[in-house]
Amino acid sequence: MIELERLIHHLLNNFLIYAQDAPLLFNSGIFLVLFLVFYGGYILLYKNDWLRIFYVIIFSFFFYYKSSGGFVFLLAFSSIFNYLSGILLDSFQLKKNRKLVLWTNILINVGLLFYFKYTFFFLKNWNTITSQNIQIESIFLPIGISFFTFQAISYVVDVYKKTIPASHNLFDFTFYLSFFPQLVAGPIVRAKDFLPQIRQKLSFDSVTLGWGLFWILKGLFKKAVLADYIAQYVDLIYSNLDGYTGFEHLLAMYGYTIQIYCDFSGYSDMAIGLAMLMGYELCINFDRPYLATSITDFWRRWHISLSTWLRDYIYIPLGGNRHGILRMYLALMATMLIGGFWHGADWKFVFWGGMHGIGLVIHKIYLTILSKLKKQDENNTEPKLEKNTLSLFINNLFHYLKNTLGWLVTFHFVAFLWVFFRAESFEKAWFSIQKIITTTELNYAFPFWETRPLFVVMLVIGLFLHFSSKLSYQNIGNYFASLPFWAKAICFLVVIQVILHTQSEGVQPFIYFQF
Repeated sequence: MIELERLIHHLLNNFLIYAQDAPLLFNSGIFLVLFLVFYGGYILLYKNDWLRIFYVIIFSFFFYYKSSGGFVFLLAFSSIFNYLSGILLDSFQLKKNRKLVLWTNILINVGLLFYFKYTFFFLKNWNTITSQNIQIESIFLPIGISFFTFQAISYVVDVYKKTIPASHNLFDFTFYLSFFPQLVAGPIVRAKDFLPQIRQKLSFDSVTLGWGLFWILKGLFKKAVLADYIAQYVDLIYSNLDGYTGFEHLLAMYGYTIQIYCDFSGYSDMAIGLAMLMGYELCINFDRPYLATSITDFWRRWHISLSTWLRDYIYIPLGGNRHGILRMYLALMATMLIGGFWHGADWKFVFWGGMHGIGLVIHKIYLTILSKLKKQDENNTEPKLEKNTLSLFINNLFHYLKNTLGWLVTFHFVAFLWVFFRAESFEKAWFSIQKIITTTELNYAFPFWETRPLFVVMLVIGLFLHFSSKLSYQNIGNYFASLPFWAKAICFLVVIQVILHTQSEGVQPFIYFQF
């Protein structure tokens, strides 16, 4: 009896009580068990709108409690505050009153984000500038605050612009803001896309459920197998920068480039799959970003929900491309600096955002020059030579070489900047990059393969999955969805076994949890 009581107490602690050193993660066994229990109840209740909405809200708040503890009350405050802001905006007609509500809402939302995320950053810099030594108690960063704050702001701005009507149902709005699949690391969902789904008639079929399981399995493999195994080598290099060669630093850079993609896109895939199992659709957050042939193309493919948010709520309000070229360049720089700062309270993130901004500006200048040259060529009155097979071949070859060079430059521009994400400080990032540039010797390649073959295999698999065509994924997904239940279960068991054999320690948190 005593052993049974201990077992029950242990289970309650693991399943119900928040532990700061062990937040609830999608890639943990505890979450999978909890979700199965939740999903059983969901299937029973989903036909009743009120019961389904209330049930999902309760689980979402429980999930957030297991991730961030008492900060679940912050999520509740954000839900109520932003819901009331929308109601006020809908009730006021005078523009000055609506503006007052809008800016009050933005200041409070951003103020909360700044307090939890940036207090230490500003205090540290203030102490450096003034030579003071002001100290405050440690501030815990609530998981997901960057994501649900941006979601709340986009909702209020859209209501202010009358793009969407305000939600007059607190439960519907809370469902939108707290929906657990995307709550802590996105995708950043727009109210105009998600609110209409909440009360739509849900229907489930084997194909949809099969695709949901496929997204979850794909994300789990990306995160728990590829990203977490590659992270073991990357962590080793960055824990002792002096002790490794330039070639090993180069492979760590490539490794982190694949790790952060598999880690973050793996979370997004699982979020999409979980939502799909519940009858909801989330936006695609990644579109093979390392295939980009320009930095502009990269930001159309990477963290799409954030890049479109920054475009719609920062870049365009700052003027976008409507007020001349100089204003456009300044708006681009400001947007990317803010995007960099959103990722973390450190100058290395500001530098990362600024460098991406410079890259975008340079690409815009390149496109402008190219457009002018094209117009000059079109206005040229000299008779044009008739295109023949040779000229078509040369044009196609030039186009291929241009795209290849664009891809090569873009990929390495992005990869080198990821070093500033991974390194503990700005100085250590520069040290690693200098080692790569000055001491890399390719004759280390074969000995490296002999020493770390599994790391190289994981890197190749990650690249293969990334560069595979959309049609391949579509065909594999359709095939998986058509499999009988027992075959799907075997696939999950195989992936879990691979996870158990490749992981070095406990369940690893997602990289973007810190943002």
